[in-house]
Amino acid sequence: MSYEHDPLRRGPLFSDLTLGDRRCVVELGSVRALQRGEILALEGDPTRWVYVILEGRVRAIKLSAGGREQVVAELSAGEVLYGVPALDNGPLPATTQAATRARVLALPAEAFREILLSFPNVAMRLLEAWAERLRRMTGLVEDLSLRSVSARLASLLLDRATGSVDHRMTQREMAARLGTVREVASRTLGEFQDSGWIVVHRGRIEILDTDALRCVAQTDG
Repeated sequence: MSYEHDPLRRGPLFSDLTLGDRRCVVELGSVRALQRGEILALEGDPTRWVYVILEGRVRAIKLSAGGREQVVAELSAGEVLYGVPALDNGPLPATTQAATRARVLALPAEAFREILLSFPNVAMRLLEAWAERLRRMTGLVEDLSLRSVSARLASLLLDRATGSVDHRMTQREMAARLGTVREVASRTLGEFQDSGWIVVHRGRIEILDTDALRCVAQTDG
């Protein structure tokens, strides 16, 4: 059975369902392709759709009144967007944007609620995923509150080196991940390069001193 005929087979969320049940879920919605950088939905809009990520990654972004961005989560295949507001009929809590080329299954919010009632195993897997996401959010709040931009940048670069982030990022994207502005991210990268820890090439960052970055990443304040 090809992926095109069974788009939910790769993710863990619906793995307990039979092929027939997965097909029924897909028939309730529609598959949408996204280009990198394309906006999927906007913060504050009514919750009409729930999205299951089939391929690629989608980031959740909070925007300040002045236009400053903060990436609060980056989700990958098998994860669900806007499941919580679909349950309480609240507005969308964040803007979502494709971090890479991506494909999502768009399910009407009412259909999503019916799926959870019909398949308790799917509901349990969602609860487990949401618990993990809450832990990640708690870690983000701790990072932004207690750690310097230098420490957060060092952690991000180390994540990229170990494959946790596998696509190139612009300095604007990097700043949004760090909870700062592009100028601060650029200046901190320059400080790391002047210290001999990294080399910034066109569109790529080469790490020269992993131990130094790890030491900075572990500092507070």
